[in-house]
Amino acid sequence: MVKDNKVIKAVLLGLLANFFLSAGLIVNSLMASNGSHWAWTASLRYLLLLPMLLIIVVARKQAKPLARIFRSHGNMFIIWGNVSFGIFYGFLTYASLFGPGWLVAAGFETTILAGLLLSPIIYKDHRAKIPANAFILSSVLVVCIAIMQIDRIRFISDGRGVGLSLIFSLIAAFLWPLGNRKLMLTMEFKNIQLNSLQRVLGMTVGSLPSLIVLAMFGFLESGLPGKYQLITSLFAALLSGVLGSVLFYRAIQLVKNNPVALATVEATQVTTIFFTLLAEVLFKGMEWPGSVGLLGCVLMIACLTCYSFYSIKKTNHNNKE
Repeated sequence: MVKDNKVIKAVLLGLLANFFLSAGLIVNSLMASNGSHWAWTASLRYLLLLPMLLIIVVARKQAKPLARIFRSHGNMFIIWGNVSFGIFYGFLTYASLFGPGWLVAAGFETTILAGLLLSPIIYKDHRAKIPANAFILSSVLVVCIAIMQIDRIRFISDGRGVGLSLIFSLIAAFLWPLGNRKLMLTMEFKNIQLNSLQRVLGMTVGSLPSLIVLAMFGFLESGLPGKYQLITSLFAALLSGVLGSVLFYRAIQLVKNNPVALATVEATQVTTIFFTLLAEVLFKGMEWPGSVGLLGCVLMIACLTCYSFYSIKKTNHNNKE
């Protein structure tokens, strides 16, 4: 019987968040094929996100508490904001130069394993232990993602491009959970209370050093961004940055002390592969995956469903104890 509403809410928020987060991968793919410079793509998403979040936080009268915390604990926002926003997204957009969006998305989905593998390095308490069943389910999900790509990857003749795309997206896959988890842990250790909007705004401000470097590089390489790049980046900032990031941070905040539930929320990121694929079919004329790819989709949905029920069952069991 399903009892733990917090886990259910976190998983549903994770699914909704990844619908919006996929906008970032879609924009990366569209702009890479359009010839837009990757460094501008990486920096504009967060540079345009900054005023949006600032307006919302100020309107909700939550700016002053954040400013006070930033003055006293700014290092945590600068370090982990650059890691999980600026540097992470730089690698992800750079990966789009060498492969299609669906390949970058597939490589990045290994982040569901990355979070688990980083746990012993990040935590010193019960969360340092990697839950065996969660690790197995995450590994199966990664295999399912690989199966989904078999039909299409064989038609890519540029083996070097595939390799580089996967390498850079894999680096991004580890940077994303590293920054997110370390920031939450630092806030927990220092007893800092911020909501999701404040946290994302703090990390965006903290990531300005890497964003400025990326923007300067983009300017030196290609001049100012074009109108198309500005408009698509604005949509990415709104959908992926405001809606996606805030919802995802809210989801992981709900289960931050529950390693299995946290891994389940991170596993919902596999759904971005569906949304990225759908967008590339609609906007770039790509074909639907063949029978093997569809089999991978079905297996992935089944595995994610099992993951969610296992997380709820495990949480209910721990609560009884």
